[in-house]
Amino acid sequence: MKVSKPILIALIFAILVALYTLILTGKNRPSIFSAPSSNVIETPPQTSQPVTVTEKQKPNIASMGLAWQNDPFLLPKSVTDKKPEKQKIASKLVAIMESTSGRYAIISGEIVKKGDRIGDEKIAEIYSDKVVLIRNNARRILSIDDVGQ
Repeated sequence: MKVSKPILIALIFAILVALYTLILTGKNRPSIFSAPSSNVIETPPQTSQPVTVTEKQKPNIASMGLAWQNDPFLLPKSVTDKKPEKQKIASKLVAIMESTSGRYAIISGEIVKKGDRIGDEKIAEIYSDKVVLIRNNARRILSIDDVGQ
């Protein structure tokens, strides 16, 4: 197998550079896994307690002196503690249509009939000029003249 001169020279040069950096300089390169000395948490030595063979313990991360102690993939508690709030949809009665099969209403862009639901409210009745909505036994009346509630 023939090897060209430039490739051979580059290979010898790379070997010499590697030998120089690893052997001749004698410097210990810092490990990429060691924590910076300013971020190390010092804890007092703990007394050892006998551990039974069946008992399994989790490692104490605080005593390891790691710089990174939180899981970067977890959401902050301020986000996870918030409970989703139900948004109150402002219902607006746009039109009432009457056909041979019954009355239909257009409320907030949706065509509904008696018995349908809009959010958590049920359409109880559709009259010629108003619609009655029921939620938890509370009645609410939408009329065409209303702007929205």
